[in-house]
Amino acid sequence: MNRPGIRRYVEASISSVVFGLLLGAIMNAAITYAGLKIGFTIGGSAIAAVLGFGVLRGILRRGTILECNLTQTVASSVNTTNAGVIFTVPVLLLLGHQLSFSDTSFWMITLACSVGAVLGVAFIVPLRKQMIEIDRLRFPSPTAVGAILKSPGAGIKKSIVLAAGILVAIVIYLPSGLPSIKSPAALSDLDSLVERERITPAQATLTRTIAGWIDAKAAPEAVIARGRLAEQVHDVRVSATLSPEDKTKQEEALKAQIKAVAGAEGYSDALCQAAYLASTGAQTWESLRTARTGWAMKPLPGYQDLGLRLSDKGATAPLDRRIDRDQNGRADHFVTDSVFDIGRLLGLPDEAQLALAIAPFALGAGYLTGRAGLMVLAGGFLAYLVLNPLAFRMGWLPQTVRADQVASYAMGAYNRPLGVGLLLGGALLGVAASLPSIREALRSIARAGKTTTGGRDELGLKTLVIVVMTCMTLLLIAAEFVGEPTASTGALSWMNPWVAKAVIVLVAGAWIWFAGIIIAQCTGMTDWSPVSGMALLTVVLVLLLAGTSDVISAVLLGAALCAAITCAADMMGDLKTGHIVGARPRTQQTWELISAGIGPVITMATLVLIASVNLEQTGIAIGPGTPTVAPQAQALKAVVDGVQGQEMPYAQYGFGALLGALLGIAAFPSLGVLVGLSMYLPFMYILTYGVGCVANMVLGKIKGRSWAEEWGVPFCAGLIVGDACLALIINAIVLIRG
Repeated sequence: MNRPGIRRYVEASISSVVFGLLLGAIMNAAITYAGLKIGFTIGGSAIAAVLGFGVLRGILRRGTILECNLTQTVASSVNTTNAGVIFTVPVLLLLGHQLSFSDTSFWMITLACSVGAVLGVAFIVPLRKQMIEIDRLRFPSPTAVGAILKSPGAGIKKSIVLAAGILVAIVIYLPSGLPSIKSPAALSDLDSLVERERITPAQATLTRTIAGWIDAKAAPEAVIARGRLAEQVHDVRVSATLSPEDKTKQEEALKAQIKAVAGAEGYSDALCQAAYLASTGAQTWESLRTARTGWAMKPLPGYQDLGLRLSDKGATAPLDRRIDRDQNGRADHFVTDSVFDIGRLLGLPDEAQLALAIAPFALGAGYLTGRAGLMVLAGGFLAYLVLNPLAFRMGWLPQTVRADQVASYAMGAYNRPLGVGLLLGGALLGVAASLPSIREALRSIARAGKTTTGGRDELGLKTLVIVVMTCMTLLLIAAEFVGEPTASTGALSWMNPWVAKAVIVLVAGAWIWFAGIIIAQCTGMTDWSPVSGMALLTVVLVLLLAGTSDVISAVLLGAALCAAITCAADMMGDLKTGHIVGARPRTQQTWELISAGIGPVITMATLVLIASVNLEQTGIAIGPGTPTVAPQAQALKAVVDGVQGQEMPYAQYGFGALLGALLGIAAFPSLGVLVGLSMYLPFMYILTYGVGCVANMVLGKIKGRSWAEEWGVPFCAGLIVGDACLALIINAIVLIRG
């Protein structure tokens, strides 16, 4: 508290705020990318505190401890909302919806998440005095951040270590990411690309065929005829005058005509359509030199170009599938651009998968998790080195599944359903385990009402009420502009649809307030919070109220809730750090309210960028079949499918949920979540993550636990930031180049 005659240090300087915003934006994008791959996120407060000292005190030669504290407050508030978004919003892409900057739903969901983040801060502020000064909750991670801020010399050195981690991650990831940048291949490059297995012989042949059409400025009549029909299909799809039923009928009729065209087999609709447009002069023949038409693309050099192949000494022609799975007459690479296949190099049975992803972010995330992450590694070993090979050897898989196909078949057939069930069971048990925290949170609310809030060092209740009312109004606007116009199948179907939406938003607002308190209490007591479980409950609640078809509204409010509860926990943690270093609560509260809404905009933009690149490269926006599998969103999709009554492997989900709950009861609540993640994530990421966990333990034994934490943590945080930032830059280049 301020006292007359006592001069306070500067807290909110231009440099501390601007650097906090910039750092938070970078961390947000980086951790969003990593979280979509590995299924969980890491907090950014410690990274921000370390870099704050490094830049403000080390480079700029200015800044007090309080300015560094405000930097980490602003940075963490901008960063922390990514968990709420990536746990929920990607489910829309998995369900077939589109997200783009031109889509109204994108902006309404972004608005809802930003509003939710600010609501989370506003709702939790009145409990600061009770939770921190009276209840004295531990808040382990924020307490550690406070310790960093109180050791300025170490802070500068740790910033250098973190920068070294970023540099190492860039060096390691660059040959893995560069091959994503491709350009149309010259005809003289085709034989070399086939030799390096960058393209197939069939792609080289097609490219030479297209080159002949370009030179002749003509294509076969059958190709032109099929292209004309493909263009008509496109016109039907974009028509603004046809009804959906008419569009479907006309499209089906045109597709039947396309199948009847003889002489154009083996060519894609996209190639035929481009050839037709070129023949009419609507575009040039040179426009056929694109990946969309099937023209071979030449990638930048990567790890695969090292030519590290399995040994074929002593093998007879044709090579056995254990050495040559694609049967192209050459031994397979055991190092590709993204994978180091240790199992094949060691000669393990084909049905047992043991491969490392070339992914510094996974290594860093494993190190930051430490011993607890071994549970994730154990689940991966159980699935891919025990259960899958056992199922194959016992003849439980279809006879058509070869040994080298076991891992990919089992992932979809039973690994993923069991993993989703484990995660659901573990998450719900986590919510149940939070009941004591809920009781304490309610007591805190009651006690807080008897204590004095507001004053010069706290934001007043009047200000908070204005913020809450404004945010609730904006949340209602966002909800009204998306989703179904009626709640025809929900519990509120008897209401006017607009009134029903308003009621749902009010219920969601109350739930956001309640859940935010729970999460802040959990974080303060244990440093762990069941965010994913809360998201599942919220989406189900909204679907039951609004109707099972109104998925967009449910996801919008679920995302707003997740953004709110993560911000509530972050706000209270930041206030705990501020309490340790002597910061003024009002300053932190004000700037967190201002900056919290920025994070969801960055996360949503990053999500659209990643989805766009995935569509360009794989034809799938997100999920299985892409580098970003979004595991938490997959679990949410399973819940949505179940609520909507779709056919699901209920037995596997149920068994997994029971197992997840039992694991939680036997050990700790989040164990089911950890094991479940390993069951439906690609094992190559799990194994790299596990190496990081083991490295943490080994360094702790050799150098001591204190050394491993003080210097290993900033270095591995740098691995995450460097890998993810470079990946996003490469993705942006790919998207811009088209």
